[in-house]
Amino acid sequence: MAQTARTEADKATDNVAELGKRTADKGADVAREAIDRTEGTARRGLETAQRTAGAALEVERAVARRSAEGATELGRAFAELVKEQARSNAEAFEALTRAVDWDRVSRIQGELLRASVERAVRFTRRYLEVVQAVAASAVSATREQARKAA
Repeated sequence: MAQTARTEADKATDNVAELGKRTADKGADVAREAIDRTEGTARRGLETAQRTAGAALEVERAVARRSAEGATELGRAFAELVKEQARSNAEAFEALTRAVDWDRVSRIQGELLRASVERAVRFTRRYLEVVQAVAASAVSATREQARKAA
């Protein structure tokens, strides 16, 4: 009977040991799976952050490029305005020096003023067009990068 009790005790110990081993194995499997999932989530988060940073950099480059182009366009337009204004002023001065009556002087001055205002309006219109184009370029670049990131 003592032999049977010992055999039963050994069996119970073996069963508990086996159950403990299976539980430990299952726990290790669950832990590995959790680690793998956490690693995957972290990797995807890092990739998303990298894509976002890359997209922001690309938008910044596009906006800077378009801004530089716009500044060049505005510089040309302003230079043209100054050149036209100087030519117009010289022509008006020459006409004024030849004028013999005050009506003619008034007409020359009126023409000079009208032409100056028209040039200023053209320049302002061009300025607004360039600023709108730069802003539209920034919006377009942002949308494109958002589409790429999605």
